Amino acid sequence: MTRLARFEVAELDAEQREVYDRLLSRRSGKPQPYPLVDDRGRLEGPTNAWLLSPPVAEAFERLGAAIRFDLSLGHRIREIVTLQVARHRDSPYEKYAHRLSAPLAGLSAEEIDDLCAGRDPGLSDEGERLAHAVTRALIEAGDLDDETYDKAVALLGARGLFEITVLVGYYEMTATQLAVFGARPPDEAE
Repeated sequence: MTRLARFEVAELDAEQREVYDRLLSRRSGKPQPYPLVDDRGRLEGPTNAWLLSPPVAEAFERLGAAIRFDLSLGHRIREIVTLQVARHRDSPYEKYAHRLSAPLAGLSAEEIDDLCAGRDPGLSDEGERLAHAVTRALIEAGDLDDETYDKAVALLGARGLFEITVLVGYYEMTATQLAVFGARPPDEAE
């Protein structure tokens, strides 16, 4: 069930239209594993609700761009973290979007299925295993014990650990928005 109808492009006010145009222009020319707009040009997923508050939309887009392009963490770790949050929050849209983007990060279909089901994906890289464990602790307990914290800082660096907390928070926030406004994957929407 979608609670918030998708905004029709022709009905956007000037401030919303400016945000809409910026969202599309910032992503044009970049590979998109899932569509930002539907066949009528309406925004998909969380970005539709962002139009409710254009100043916040702008901040979310800048943070989202930093998460996609500027983190020190590799793409595989970013997708491992994101899929865990999507599973934890049972977020259909996040699972849909990141099932499409995770293969571009090098995750196998089996690893993606395991992460979406909450199973251990059997990661061979020590940093990825630690990022998986850190994420699990953050989504289940909201904190890290001293031993896990020390291991994470030693292996991933304080910056890497900070970036994991940002990813968890960003995708928790996104999952909340998606749930409240009833945003669904394209094949389940309207």
